[in-house]
Amino acid sequence: VETVEYLVALGHRRIARVGGLPSLLHTEIRTEAFTGVCRRLGLEEAQTVWSDYTGEEGARATRRLLSSAARPTAVIYDNDVMAIAGLSVAQEMGLAVPGDLSIVAWDDSPLCRLVHPPLTALGRDIPAYGAHAARQLLAVIAGEPAAVVQDETAHLTPRGSTAPPRTTER
Repeated sequence: VETVEYLVALGHRRIARVGGLPSLLHTEIRTEAFTGVCRRLGLEEAQTVWSDYTGEEGARATRRLLSSAARPTAVIYDNDVMAIAGLSVAQEMGLAVPGDLSIVAWDDSPLCRLVHPPLTALGRDIPAYGAHAARQLLAVIAGEPAAVVQDETAHLTPRGSTAPPRTTER
């Protein structure tokens, strides 16, 4: 939600998402959130294309998106590997990132800071998630009932891969 709102605040109206396997629960949750915020913000051209979380499929999905007549001005990727592959495809196609295309990655890994431009990314505290899961598992093994745990939501770190589109579409 925060990512789409950020991109809209920059002036983007044609936003696409390269999602992972649609049958996975976390992908489904992201899809519902993306679809809901896009509907709320009136982004009628927003779309999700599916991949398998690999760089190869992320690149293939990016090529399809960037070759379309209504090319997006921003793409959100469900992981860092696909986002880096997407960045490479955009650069191969002669598009400037972030001038022609803004890119945002899920999973703020060190890789996001090593590419040029560094990728705007959503980060999560993975060690904390693992610790919560381990505590839950130990509690269940000890015979305690499983508790619902709400971890911290992901946070957006803007970097060099996002900017207003060259021509603001309103």
